[in-house]
Amino acid sequence: MQFDISVAMVADLVEVVPLPILVIGQSSRILAANPAATSRFGQGLTGRHYLMVLRQPVMQEAVESCLVGGEAQTVRLVRPQGQGGDEVYRVTVAPLARPAGAVLTFEDVTETEQVGQMRRDFVANVSHELRTPLTALSGFIETLGGAARDDAAARDRFLAIMAREAGRMNRLVEDLLHLSRVT
Repeated sequence: MQFDISVAMVADLVEVVPLPILVIGQSSRILAANPAATSRFGQGLTGRHYLMVLRQPVMQEAVESCLVGGEAQTVRLVRPQGQGGDEVYRVTVAPLARPAGAVLTFEDVTETEQVGQMRRDFVANVSHELRTPLTALSGFIETLGGAARDDAAARDRFLAIMAREAGRMNRLVEDLLHLSRVT
């Protein structure tokens, strides 16, 4: 069973999808854009060349590859938003048989990427905070095992500092455990 699909039918289907979607024809012009795409990329998208809307080389390569070779792919699109940071999308570019062209779906992954960056920053900060007392403890242990082995005053002072640094590490670990229960 074969169905003859028109541009109007594609436009109707695109309208009901909640993700931003653009349908690009063989002429490299936008055939359809749903309300989610219009809210992201502006009014009057239909009929415009897709490069006037998506001005990034990664998008040009993906769309041309799809239009010419029928190759589907997923790319990362970053749209600068000024003071508010960047919007990041995972864009799936897939071939469309009738009418011939490409369908682009935009999944907003901005929040996911921000959370990932926050985690990386957090791990870097915690690593730094733990490294400081560990370095101090290692140095004092080395000194107590060598030059200060028989110096009671130095040993007492170093042991006090080591206890303080161990307490600091213990508090950091407890904070980490508390945070792991929250998230």
